[in-house]
Amino acid sequence: MNFQYIPPVPAEQIRQLPTRDVALLLLRHLASIPGYLQYVGTMSSARQAFQAEPDTDALMNRPSDAWCWLEAQALLTREPSQSEAFRRISCDGVDLAKDPQGITRFEARERPSGPLHRDLEGTVRTNFDRGDYETASFAAMKAVEVAVRDASGLDNSLVGVS
Repeated sequence: MNFQYIPPVPAEQIRQLPTRDVALLLLRHLASIPGYLQYVGTMSSARQAFQAEPDTDALMNRPSDAWCWLEAQALLTREPSQSEAFRRISCDGVDLAKDPQGITRFEARERPSGPLHRDLEGTVRTNFDRGDYETASFAAMKAVEVAVRDASGLDNSLVGVS
């Protein structure tokens, strides 16, 4: 009896895509697996699937890099009810696996990294993190408008006056 191993990500895509994209494909694959996830099991299955490929070692390195990228982005997390070898897909990971276009929102949340000015931190970051970019932009521009008016020493009655 011959077993056919299906790779977590096709070899050709591993060869061509950057780590982030391989990781997103790996995430979708992992989301289709019931139960807990294990790095060793995933990599062993991949090794079996790639054993006939001429560049098996290179093909194995890329899904390993992708797994680490998923963990670094908190898309894969430890399963608290199991030993440290077990992982589960985080809530953000589940959302991302369901919506391939969700990567735009996911990456956008990382854009305003670090602290913002105190006048922007509350309302702008909150709206930005929710994905309400229009309101976040409006709030930021309003804060700039107020700061310019205050710095110029003009009072509120001159707003919009040429």
